Amino acid sequence: MSRRNVRMKLTKNQLQFVINCDVETIVSYLQHDLKLSVLEVFDKIYSSNIYQKSVNSKTGLYLQSPDYIYDYLRNEIKK
Repeated sequence: MSRRNVRMKLTKNQLQFVINCDVETIVSYLQHDLKLSVLEVFDKIYSSNIYQKSVNSKTGLYLQSPDYIYDYLRNEIKK
């Protein structure tokens, strides 16, 4: 069964946990790739459109891997 066919009902706390885990991974990637401080990285993440989409449970972006989300974030940052 593909991830797209899975409908998950998460509590707000569970959703926030998933998002926080993804952000933790993405922070590490950005620090490594862009050589930025933790504060700069958090600023880039939390001010991005991709983050806003990931915290919106209707988009389903939170179901994707951190690598998938990171690719979109990197493209947004490059613009």
